[in-house]
Amino acid sequence: MRPKETERDGAGSHGHWRYNDQDSWAMDFHDCKGKSQSPINIDTRNVAVDPGMAPIKLEGYDLTDEESLKLINNGHTLQLSLPGSMRIVSGFDDVFVAAQLHFHWGTREVPGSEHTVDDVHFPAEIHVVHYNSKYANFAEAASRPDGLAVLAGFIQIGLRENENYEKILSSIKDVSIEDSDTEIPGFNVLHLLPANLGRFYRYNGSLTTPPCFQTVNWTIFNESITVSRTQLATLEDTLKADRDRHLSKNFRAPQRLHGRRVLSSFGALPDARGRRVNPPFSADVDSANNGVPGNERVGADGGFTRGDVLATAFGVLFFVTLLSFMVYAFQQQKKYSRFKKDARQNVIYQQATKEDI
Repeated sequence: MRPKETERDGAGSHGHWRYNDQDSWAMDFHDCKGKSQSPINIDTRNVAVDPGMAPIKLEGYDLTDEESLKLINNGHTLQLSLPGSMRIVSGFDDVFVAAQLHFHWGTREVPGSEHTVDDVHFPAEIHVVHYNSKYANFAEAASRPDGLAVLAGFIQIGLRENENYEKILSSIKDVSIEDSDTEIPGFNVLHLLPANLGRFYRYNGSLTTPPCFQTVNWTIFNESITVSRTQLATLEDTLKADRDRHLSKNFRAPQRLHGRRVLSSFGALPDARGRRVNPPFSADVDSANNGVPGNERVGADGGFTRGDVLATAFGVLFFVTLLSFMVYAFQQQKKYSRFKKDARQNVIYQQATKEDI
């Protein structure tokens, strides 16, 4: 563990600003009061569907364990520096180079995602920050209108440990103090993101921390990632900020759209009233995503989860069983009716005697 060096690609400049005083950010950082700020609430009833948006394609994300990555506690977030070999090669007009990834989280009582879906916060959120390859570095790109692209994913609590996130969280105690860093082995960073990169929301916004540059093309994936309750607690409880303060609730409040459009790469399903909606993400299901534990598909988009399949299967089984029983009962009733008719035809009526009575 050693003091952090220069922050060439941080989640915002490392200065004397705090999450519990967000209204004052604009006093020192003019862009923080702009009209294209992030994060936002995604109102799924008002998104514009654009199925023509190209899916995200990533290259160089599968790092070997011989590559070393710097894990940093910068006093505002847990950040992992990324090599320039990691790139977004499809989904935008330009190629974007990875700079770093970081997290936003809350507490056990307060969910800590920055973006919300239909006013619902999620426990945590991951941001993978890239800069446009037409610029020399992150610092130059950060203030350019087409400079940055951030991939965002919601993190939820699942039933099992996420072995991919554990590659980071297992070293978090080594950076518990502000401005400390450590090295961790490389791994497949792609596994920190949802399995389906083709279903997402997109809008133009800003950095969610000072200096709040309005230069970010945001991509927010519709499927979420799951970690265990213990893993989330590790993120919530371990890190310290300045003056030995506990580092938590490091998320900015949703900002107004000011007329901006939010695009969706996929259509929505109608609800019971016929409205086109995308419901918030639901509970954990077993992994069925290319063998990536922890990146379970979570039903947020009308797609079939394992629960949907099981419910459908049981419903069909119940219907078939009920139908078989009805057919059997009908046949038995028909047979009984025919037996009574035959029996009546073979009986000679006799008047009852006293003995019979």
